Amino acid sequence: MASLLTSLRGAGKTVLEIAENKGLDEAEAYLVSNKVLTIRLVNNAVFESKGVHDIGVGLRVIKGNMLGFSSTADLSKQSLKKLVDTAASTAKARKLPFKYSFPKPGKMPRVAGVYSKKLAELPSEKAVELAYDMVDASLAYNKKVVDNAGVLNIVSYETLVLNTNGVSAENRGTFFEASLSATAKSGKKVSEGSEATAGRSLKELKPKEIGEKAAEMAVSGLKSERLKEDTYTLILDYEPAQGVLGYISYLVSPMIARLYFPLFVDKLGKKVASPQITLIDDPLMPNGIGSAPVDDEGTQSKKQIIINEGVLKKFVYDSFYGAIDKKKTTGNAIRTSFAVGVSAFPGKNYNGEPIPFPRNPYFKPGKWKREEIIEDTKRGLLVRRFHYTRLTNPTRGDFTSVLRMGLYAVKNGEITVALKKSRLLDNLLNMLKNVDAVSNKLVVAGSWGDYAHTPVIRTKAHVTSID
Repeated sequence: MASLLTSLRGAGKTVLEIAENKGLDEAEAYLVSNKVLTIRLVNNAVFESKGVHDIGVGLRVIKGNMLGFSSTADLSKQSLKKLVDTAASTAKARKLPFKYSFPKPGKMPRVAGVYSKKLAELPSEKAVELAYDMVDASLAYNKKVVDNAGVLNIVSYETLVLNTNGVSAENRGTFFEASLSATAKSGKKVSEGSEATAGRSLKELKPKEIGEKAAEMAVSGLKSERLKEDTYTLILDYEPAQGVLGYISYLVSPMIARLYFPLFVDKLGKKVASPQITLIDDPLMPNGIGSAPVDDEGTQSKKQIIINEGVLKKFVYDSFYGAIDKKKTTGNAIRTSFAVGVSAFPGKNYNGEPIPFPRNPYFKPGKWKREEIIEDTKRGLLVRRFHYTRLTNPTRGDFTSVLRMGLYAVKNGEITVALKKSRLLDNLLNMLKNVDAVSNKLVVAGSWGDYAHTPVIRTKAHVTSID
């Protein structure tokens, strides 16, 4: 690691020197080493096993009131000179109507549990074995399970932020994401199940548990019944609760609020959820799936309450959107691909400018055990998976998700029967305000590269049958 970071630091210093020599007022280099090992499963077997090591730098420059950006994967001096020229050229096309400067240095905190040497150095053949463990556990669960598909990504990264204001911030981490979809058949009936999780260390990866949960959901769906359209008490298990959390995270980003989802724009200081809901962003959490000592601009991390007992307290900021709103950065700059329907390459990305977003968000745990929430529900639904989730009207908050699998009826505190594919059609604000129970345990859940720590939550929503 030392030699790699030394190489990245040398390239970063060279970029800043070139920028200063060309008369640019400020420059910021974001340098990345991102290793990704991907094991892809199809038809119960490994379809693809590949490793990618991506190294590059993203450069932002300021000249007067102009801001430019460019990136490259070539760290030769000639390429770095071209990088500066390109960033300076793009700056001429983007004049800012406000004063902007890159962040200043601060004291970097320590965060435990975000780097695992065992995970970083895991041999590819061992990763393949772990992937097969998911499949084997699924097939062993029940003879009706006939097919499995999934992915195991293992990521190890180092980043370095340098700017001409004195910021010099190193960061490294590891994480995995593992998912499996199982298919069960009985005669002409076909049913699907899935499970996905993520973590920062090898000891958190439990492939057999993933396989068994995916298979259990698939097999239970073979005896599903049609749902009657109605408004139900809805128990959102870990994955769908993370889906709701994910949309709230979009809503508290000033960039996304301006361009896509303005639902919270005028709601600071107002009630947006039940008193049961407190949303915290804590990138200092040990083992946090989004934890790190600094954000992607080199600003030190801090814990903050975004929604406090149902009341919206703040938006999160990077330095750019902070300057627009005349606020300080909250340490929430991330660099990621942001495009609807496009899967981001796992790990760190140097090809884009930072945007403000919660980095390790979670709902504060409540007092209920998951089992107690189910036992307390007289007539309702247990939802274990969301699919194709959308805010269909971002101004009103109309919200929809396909309950394609993992949907169950709950009667008098017991899970009684699996239900056929249905659709949730309601309003996100109403769902948040109707939350009356939050579980006491945080579990990492999600899908498609988007994971967070989340409890189970109970609310109300309108659900209609699709089949």
